[in-house]
Amino acid sequence: MPGVARPATRVDVLATLAIVLLVAGGVAGRAALRRLAPRPSPEACAALLDRYVELVLRAATPEPAPSMVAERQALARKAAGERGFARCEADLTRAEVTCGLEAGSADDLERCLP
Repeated sequence: MPGVARPATRVDVLATLAIVLLVAGGVAGRAALRRLAPRPSPEACAALLDRYVELVLRAATPEPAPSMVAERQALARKAAGERGFARCEADLTRAEVTCGLEAGSADDLERCLP
């Protein structure tokens, strides 16, 4: 009869459970791999911050003076704090920082980050 729902069979329930477990395992696996990935050094994080400042400045001023770039980078480092860019070291992977350092624009750099 059309429109009459049949009760779920054991196979249906097991198939649904398998799908849910696969999806959950995939999500947990990605998180675990990210957590275990090598972390960037403080120097790499400082270089990433400098690169971001330079790219943002170049977007606003195509040929900024080197002194202006250095000044803005120093301000950004000071704003990041004495401990350096601690969130970078704790939350980013070395691959994400490498991607950011190779980016050609601030938008590209931001796409490298989670």
